[in-house]
Amino acid sequence: MVSPFMEYEFMARAALGGCVLAVAGAPLGVFLILRRMSLVGDAVGHAVLPGAAGAALLTGGSTVLMTLGAALTGLLVFVTAGFASRALRLPEDAGFAVFYLAALASGVMLASAGGGSVDLDRLLFGAALGLDDTALLLAFLAAGASLVIIGILFRPLLLDTLDPQFLRTSGGPKWAGPLAQAAFFGLLALTTVASFHALGALMSIGLTILPAIGARFWAKGVVTMMVYACGLGWLGVIMGLLTSFYADAPAGAAIVASLVAIVILSSLIGPVNSVVSRHLRQVSLVA
Repeated sequence: MVSPFMEYEFMARAALGGCVLAVAGAPLGVFLILRRMSLVGDAVGHAVLPGAAGAALLTGGSTVLMTLGAALTGLLVFVTAGFASRALRLPEDAGFAVFYLAALASGVMLASAGGGSVDLDRLLFGAALGLDDTALLLAFLAAGASLVIIGILFRPLLLDTLDPQFLRTSGGPKWAGPLAQAAFFGLLALTTVASFHALGALMSIGLTILPAIGARFWAKGVVTMMVYACGLGWLGVIMGLLTSFYADAPAGAAIVASLVAIVILSSLIGPVNSVVSRHLRQVSLVA
């Protein structure tokens, strides 16, 4: 089963990049799930497309410039959507939906304007089997930044997620909550941009959200959920790449499909609030 990773360098690079991206994104996904903001993460993923498409159109596909363009528009859409939601008195999720759909549409139009010079499929679905050194370096940077900053700001970030009112009234520094929140969304943007090269604009948030959802059925504590989320992310990457190799399927889509299958299986048999665990609990109560 592991022979493709031993025989083919592109498979080994894809597995390395995917597993590193899982380390970068899965812990952030746990916080997104706890904050009930998974759709915001999806919005950030879609928002990177126009910047990446514009950079690809102007530079011929430079990984570095596409990364910078994706980061710029992702941040711009994220900030603008928040302000617009408040100004227009829209629910925040509605504001994000409007802006990320606008970003997605404009990105596709920009890519199409290139007359075939821009690989739209790569922008939308990624190139997990074609990660270059720059994309791998960005993945490692995102993972390192995620682990270090979450480790440093874990307590204020956790309190800001679970009980922001307590954080504001607990007597700690007033800047702790805003700093934790800004750092969190900065990491989310960085990880999404890093994942963009492997999974594309449509699925770049998959390695962040899906392992975290699956981890909810295997652990209760936040730290334990992060560990399980990373493990499930690794499993999804390996399963997806093997499926892609043997079934000749698109690698990015195969990885996301594998992660979805892991979430469904976890919801059925996991020890925490899964279908089986709830049934066993009901049986024990009746007995």
